Amino acid sequence: MHQIGLTQWKVDSGYHLRSLAETAMYRFKQLMGDKLKSRQFNSQHTETMIKVKAINKMTGLGMPKYQQQS
Repeated sequence: MHQIGLTQWKVDSGYHLRSLAETAMYRFKQLMGDKLKSRQFNSQHTETMIKVKAINKMTGLGMPKYQQQS
């Protein structure tokens, strides 16, 4: 790793993508809890998708709005 450099190692190993995925899961669990209430797989899938849509909506509401200049 020291021969190719830390930055290049992160690119080569895909570390950055893994870090982004771990951060996303951490945020999801902090906001929505770390357990599903549904017992059936299809219900768990639906529950998860509802939670994901809620997080996406909250993220969208928190984003700044840009206006195009004429």
